Amino acid sequence: MERGRYVVAALALLMAFCLGSPEAAEDEGWLPLFDGKSLDGWKVNENPQTFSVKDGEIVVKGNRSHMFYVGPVANADFQNFEFKADVMTKPGANSGIYLHTKFQESGWPVTSYESQVNQTHGDPKKSGGLYNVVDVFTTPVKDNEWYTHYIMVKGKHVIVKLNDKVVVDYQEPEDLERKAPRLSRGTFALQGHDPGSEVHYKNIVVKLLPDNDGWACLFNGMNLDGWEQLNGTAPYEVKDGAIVGTTAEGSPNSFLCTKKHFADFELEFEVNVDPRLNSGVQFRSNSLKEYQNGRVHGYQVEIATDNPGRIYDEARRGRWLDEDTDPAKTDKAFKVGEWNKYRVLCVGDSIKTWVNGTPIADTKDSMTDKGFIGLQVHSFQGDSPAQVSWRNIRIKELSAEK
Repeated sequence: MERGRYVVAALALLMAFCLGSPEAAEDEGWLPLFDGKSLDGWKVNENPQTFSVKDGEIVVKGNRSHMFYVGPVANADFQNFEFKADVMTKPGANSGIYLHTKFQESGWPVTSYESQVNQTHGDPKKSGGLYNVVDVFTTPVKDNEWYTHYIMVKGKHVIVKLNDKVVVDYQEPEDLERKAPRLSRGTFALQGHDPGSEVHYKNIVVKLLPDNDGWACLFNGMNLDGWEQLNGTAPYEVKDGAIVGTTAEGSPNSFLCTKKHFADFELEFEVNVDPRLNSGVQFRSNSLKEYQNGRVHGYQVEIATDNPGRIYDEARRGRWLDEDTDPAKTDKAFKVGEWNKYRVLCVGDSIKTWVNGTPIADTKDSMTDKGFIGLQVHSFQGDSPAQVSWRNIRIKELSAEK
């Protein structure tokens, strides 16, 4: 009896490994777009009844309709990526996976590429092809069998593979004359083609790649991969596509820091802070055992109703570094109780900041030329906990020559 239990457990682990799961996908850098239980994070147009969830699968069957990803991963705005989904078609089925698309109330998506899903439907254009761009007329996969549909977009390059077999390798021309489809950026969508079509999807995941212009996400919208907490006990969590830090009674300053260090860069993020709370984002900062037993120290861009956007030297010199900044200008740029967009530019000894497009700090300092990015929850003595939230955190690494 005991041996049988071990066998069953081993088989369950093997099945989980082979079939994949959102948790396993995240460990490999893949992020789930479908939770296996609901259509949360997706928005359906014309006929919502065409899409349903059964036994961990999205079942697409019914009148024409399209379901668009609107969830938290990358704020549903993708440029370069790897995408995978396990797909099974029933005989005579037709569907498609759209990329670089956007929600529309009705009709066939008109501006985006569609990777065809069709083995035996009357349409001669078969699975994997980029519809009306690079069509394929034979398919290596069959109805009633699961296969993996993989799409990679990097710059103007698109690769589509079915079960690791490359069926499309396309480079969009620089001098493209057609208005659509064109590679740009956007979200994903699944197609319900007609009442006679039945298609199943599961294990829908994406891996983010740097944008064409060098921007890379520091926060994927789903989890805290790539970050670690240093100092303090304030909890950090991911909620509704944002990193939320909450003050903790008796905690010193807390920091959620990138594991990677950056030298010259352009950093952008959005932040919404409780007006009672002082916060900031560290950059070119460090935590060294020999320095105050690992206390986080270095440059900080201020997040508060007073002096927002100014540069403070946290736990080191303990003073403002941009002495010429006009406080009246900074306070006017900040929107209390709303999301504020920050920009930080560091090249060599030059440090500049903006808040909601308004230039704030412009100073020079060379004490530290490299370090991590850190999200601060300040020590707090309020009657009730206060929160600060960050989203759309991205960075572009630069060379000092720029």
